[in-house]
Amino acid sequence: MLKVLITLPNSIAGTLILKGFAKGFKSNGCFVLQKDLRELTVKDVQRFKPDIIFGYDYGFLFSDDEELKKYIVENNGAYKLIHYFADEPKGKYACVNKPELYEQFGKIEAYSFVWDRNFVKDLKNAQYLPLAVNYKVYRPMEGTHYDISFVGRPLTDKRQKYLAALIKVFGSKVNIFSYEKHFLQSLDDMKNKQFLTDDELDIYKSAYRGFLKTEEDIATVYYNTTVNINITLQGESGLNYRVFEALASRGFLLTDYMSDIEHNFVVSKELEVFNTIEDMVDKTEFYLKHPEIAQRIGIMGFANVTKSHNYTARVHKILKVIMS
Repeated sequence: MLKVLITLPNSIAGTLILKGFAKGFKSNGCFVLQKDLRELTVKDVQRFKPDIIFGYDYGFLFSDDEELKKYIVENNGAYKLIHYFADEPKGKYACVNKPELYEQFGKIEAYSFVWDRNFVKDLKNAQYLPLAVNYKVYRPMEGTHYDISFVGRPLTDKRQKYLAALIKVFGSKVNIFSYEKHFLQSLDDMKNKQFLTDDELDIYKSAYRGFLKTEEDIATVYYNTTVNINITLQGESGLNYRVFEALASRGFLLTDYMSDIEHNFVVSKELEVFNTIEDMVDKTEFYLKHPEIAQRIGIMGFANVTKSHNYTARVHKILKVIMS
């Protein structure tokens, strides 16, 4: 039985993803130990004697424990290092203000799996592996109905331009779920960039619905929304976690087009895509008028996710690669 040490990062999204991979390793017959990277010590590694150390983005290199980092590098032959990148390898989210990590990682023998196929070339021993979802924890309940929902950080010009367009056309039908500080920042941005008029800013302000704390809360919003909007924040071709999360919740998803969609889903059958602001507005209007079609697409998307985009399948591929 392979022993896998999962090093949980100081990141909500990263921790969620690695806990999913932990379940995937368990379902593939591995013995798993999950440990917060901020608490992991050399003694933990020595006692557990892992066959695999699995990390998010640059993994153990984020540790403040210099002894731990040195030990893992010097004893690399005793286990396989595997890193899953759900952020751009050279970007600010992966490096977290430590751009030197990219060069440091390049000197280490490790397997890398990347959520966006366009970044495979940036890492040694890297392969494309799209994100997945533990659909069993997304258990929606009947609840408040929403016409249009956006879940996530309403930040960056790209997202704010799309959200501003929704406010201008659909007004109070728009609902935004995010951290309060991120929403307040976006409110200032919308005003300073003049994306919205004063009257439209009032509508935007009233669209805020708070932060969703649990997978059940998230699933309930997605499930009870006619049109769920996703606007990708980073990457060139890959699908972000919201795609899988919304479909796991049995929700209908309208997302910006990324080329990896065609490798994983059937457009207009399992989800819908848009290419421009005008395209997003037109399709949102169509599905608001035809909620039965949106609901049918959401059900088909859920069926695809449960069958092909679960962590058991992802880990099976990882093990096949590293054991070959």
